[in-house]
Amino acid sequence: MKKLAVMILVLLSLPVVRAYEFTFSPDNYGIIEEPAFSWADMGNTTFKWDGYELNTTGYLYWAGVLVSARGRCAFSEEMAIVDGSGRRFYTEYGTSPTNGTLYLPLFEEDLYLSHYYNLSRGPYTFNITLKAENCEVMVKKFVFVTSRANPKTLPLKLVPPYGYPKKEQAIRSFEFANKTYWREFELNFTYIYRGGSEDVVNGWKSEPCPILSISNGKICLAERYCECYEENASLSPGIYRVELGFKEGNLSVRILEKGIVFEKSVHVRHPLYLASLGGVAGNVSFRGVEGNASELFETPKDRQGYLIFAIALIIALMIAMRWRI
Repeated sequence: MKKLAVMILVLLSLPVVRAYEFTFSPDNYGIIEEPAFSWADMGNTTFKWDGYELNTTGYLYWAGVLVSARGRCAFSEEMAIVDGSGRRFYTEYGTSPTNGTLYLPLFEEDLYLSHYYNLSRGPYTFNITLKAENCEVMVKKFVFVTSRANPKTLPLKLVPPYGYPKKEQAIRSFEFANKTYWREFELNFTYIYRGGSEDVVNGWKSEPCPILSISNGKICLAERYCECYEENASLSPGIYRVELGFKEGNLSVRILEKGIVFEKSVHVRHPLYLASLGGVAGNVSFRGVEGNASELFETPKDRQGYLIFAIALIIALMIAMRWRI
């Protein structure tokens, strides 16, 4: 009984290994563009759109207004929202003096991190106010991004930049909702390579840095923080399947078209966290086992050093025993 109790205590003292798994489709998101043409000459102007309706059964994920400004223009935006269940919400944004063509946010995806912004599905009704100071401004259109699933439950978060949406609507960047370190993982997704230099997978340890990147057809798989050696893969623009894996400190990638077009493996000494994906065009699958940031994976040189030390220790013990005899 004592041995059994000791075994149970030992098992309970071991760290709990948590596995995480999901599949995800970028087709979860939709884009609705609505014309909202208005124009104002130099000076201070207030635009209002009251009772503006967005006919959707999805969740509001992101909203913005596209403007073209001439002069040092300061903007402030306010929006009152009524969701499909009749609940009311309010957002407010502002910009420092700027000019050119840009998207001004009306609703951003990070609001779902707050318990207050628990929006139901649409349809939505908006009261939108846009104030412009000291400039000539043209309001071109509203852009709304909707989500079929509740954004709070998504394993990957769409990250619309201020220049969003891009013309290639299938090409998007995503951020991992589960911010953790991975002792091992398998990450597979379909990727559109457009040519030039692109960061495909970002993450690492203390600060985000490319884990996998492509530069003019060459592949870069990071061995150390923000440091890797490019290998020529002669990758031409096209659609590829990417398989990125990490196990026992070995980080490996396979890039496939009709067959394998590139394959490489490097050793990383510590667990990795995954921050974001770029250029995803198809379903993403992920399976991971959580790790600890302080954990270290031994390299073959480490193991060789331990072996040499063990042999030297045995020889020293044998000599000491002979001296005693």
